Amino acid sequence: MKDLLHLTKLALKGHMFAYAMAYVFQLFAVVALVFSSFLSRVLVDALAQNIVISDPITRATVFILSAGQGAEFIYTHMYVLPIALGVSAVVVAAMTSLRLLVRFYVTAHTNKGLQMLLYDHLISLPYSEYKKRKSGDLLQCCTRDIDVIRRFLGFEMSMLVYTFFIVLLCSIVLGTISWKLLLISICLFPILFIYSFFLIKVVRARYRAADDAEAEVMDRIAGNLNAIRTVKAYGAENKEMAKMNEVIDTYEEKFVAWRKVSSFFFSSSDIFIFFSRSLAVTVALFFVFTGEVTPGTAVIAYTFVNMMVWPLRDSATRIANLGQILAASDRINAFLKIPREDLETGKEATMGDIVFDHVSFAYPDAPDIGILEDVSFKIEKGKTLAIMGKTGSGKSTIAALLLRLYEPDSGKIYLNGDDISALSRKSIRKLMAPVLQDPFLFSMSIEDNISVASDRPELSVDTYAKVAKMDDTIQGFDKGYKTPVGEKGVTLSGGQRQRLALARALASQRQILILDDSLSAVDSQTDLAIRSSLKNTLNGTTFIITHRINSAKDADRIIVLEKGRISEEGTHKELLAKEGFYKELAYIQGANSSLIEKGENHA
Repeated sequence: MKDLLHLTKLALKGHMFAYAMAYVFQLFAVVALVFSSFLSRVLVDALAQNIVISDPITRATVFILSAGQGAEFIYTHMYVLPIALGVSAVVVAAMTSLRLLVRFYVTAHTNKGLQMLLYDHLISLPYSEYKKRKSGDLLQCCTRDIDVIRRFLGFEMSMLVYTFFIVLLCSIVLGTISWKLLLISICLFPILFIYSFFLIKVVRARYRAADDAEAEVMDRIAGNLNAIRTVKAYGAENKEMAKMNEVIDTYEEKFVAWRKVSSFFFSSSDIFIFFSRSLAVTVALFFVFTGEVTPGTAVIAYTFVNMMVWPLRDSATRIANLGQILAASDRINAFLKIPREDLETGKEATMGDIVFDHVSFAYPDAPDIGILEDVSFKIEKGKTLAIMGKTGSGKSTIAALLLRLYEPDSGKIYLNGDDISALSRKSIRKLMAPVLQDPFLFSMSIEDNISVASDRPELSVDTYAKVAKMDDTIQGFDKGYKTPVGEKGVTLSGGQRQRLALARALASQRQILILDDSLSAVDSQTDLAIRSSLKNTLNGTTFIITHRINSAKDADRIIVLEKGRISEEGTHKELLAKEGFYKELAYIQGANSSLIEKGENHA
C-alpha cells in the first residue's frame, strides 16, 4: 500500500488540486441525488396528506419546498415536488459533467506523466540492467501496469469515493428518520466486506501469476519479431508457433485461475444484496403496519438500501481486485527503484591519449570467467589502433569499457591523463561514435538515420554517405535519401546497414571512432574503397575491432588478444615477422609468401 501511495503522489504531481476538485463536484452530485431520492418520501406522504415532521431533515425539506409555509402548502401546491425533482436532476447532471471533465483531464495528464516517468527511467538505466532483464517484463511494466494504475486513479478510486459519499449521506438521512431501519438495512454490509477481505490475497497472487505469464508472451513475441529473418530463413515458423503455444497455454491457465476467483466473488456477493433488500422491505412494511413509520419512510428506506447496496457490492469487488492494483504498483515501484546510470557526475572529458593500465574485467553474470586479464596498451591522440583476436577473446569488451558501459574490476583506463572513472559518462560518450557489427537503425528515412546523431543538422548527409560508399546505392532507390528503412533497417542488406551506420557515426563528428567489426558484411572491394576513403577523412582517434587483416594492416598499432590477454603487439610488418596468430590469420586470408617476407599487402 505504501508503494501505491507513493506512485499515486508521483502520478498526480502538478494536478492534485484538479483531482481534488473532481471529488468536490462528486460530493455535490451525491448530495443532489440523495435529496432527489428523499423527495420520494415527501411525495408519498404528501399524497396521503400525512407528512410527519419528526426529524430535522424532513423539517428543512418541507421548509424549503413550502417557502416556510408548512406541509399544508405542499398539499395544495403539489407541483413544487416535480419542480424540485427537476432542479435536483439538473444539479446532478451538471456536477457529474464537471466531475467527468475534470477526471478525464487529470487522467490524460497522469497517464502521460506516468509514461514519461517510466520511459525516462527506462532510458536512463545502466547498460548492465538491460542485459539481465527480459524486454517483455520492461514492456509489461511500461504498458499494462501503467494502464492498471491509470484506471485505478481515474475510475476505481472515483467509484470508491462515490460509494463512501452515498453510504454516508444515505445513512445519515435514514438514521435521522429511523435508526432501527438503518441498522437493519446495513447489518449485512460488514459481512460482505469481511468476505471480500479474505479474497484479496488470493486474487492478488493469481493476478500476479497471470501478469507474469503475459509478460512471457510479450517477451516471446518481441523476440520473434526481432529474429523474424532467422525464423523465415530456417523455416522455423512451426517450431516457434509450438513454443508460443506453450507460453500462451500457461498464460491462459493462470488467467482463467485468476478470473475464476474474481467471478466467484462477483456472483456470490449478489446473495448479500438480495438479502439486504428483502430484509429492508420486510421490516419497513412491518413498521408501516404497526404505525411506527409512514409509507413514505418505507419507500425511502428501500430506495436508500438500493442506492447503497449496489455501490457497496461493486466497491467490495474493487477491494478484492485491489490485489491487481497493488501488484501493478509493486512492479512499477520495483522498476523505479533500479538505480539510474549517473551520466553527469565527474569532470568534463577532453580529447587526448588513451591508456589501458593493467585492466581486468569479468561480466557480472559470469564473475568467474575473466574476459580481460591484465590488459595494457596506449593509443596516442589521432592514431589508429586495430584489435584482433578470436571470438570471445575480449575485443568488444574493450570498447564497452571505454564507453563506460561497464567498469573494470581492476586496473585503470586513462583519457588525456584522467582516470575515466573520474570523468562524466555523458562527456566521454560525446567524444565517441561506436559502429557495431549488427547496427541498429531507426524505423525512419535514410536521411534521418544518418543525421540522428549529428549536432550540426545543417551539414549535408550525402557527404558522409559518400565516404561510406553508400551514396550511389541510396541514389538508386526511388525515394533516394527519403527512403524509409523499415523496422531495424529490414529493407536493407547487412552490408548496406553497416555502411549506413558508418555514415551516421561520421556525421556525428565525434573525435573517437570505434569500428567494431563494422564492415564484416561488406565485400572486399567495397571494404578497400571505404578504407581508402576513411584515410582522407578521419583526423581523430580510431579503434578498429576486426577479423580482417586488410582492415587492420594500415593501423598505427595492432594488438592481438588471446583468452583475454595481449599475446602480440606491433605494426603490420612487425607482426608478420613473428610466429603467432596474426601471421597464421594472414595465411588463412590468402596472404602469399612475398607478403610474409616483405610485410606488404597484395590483396
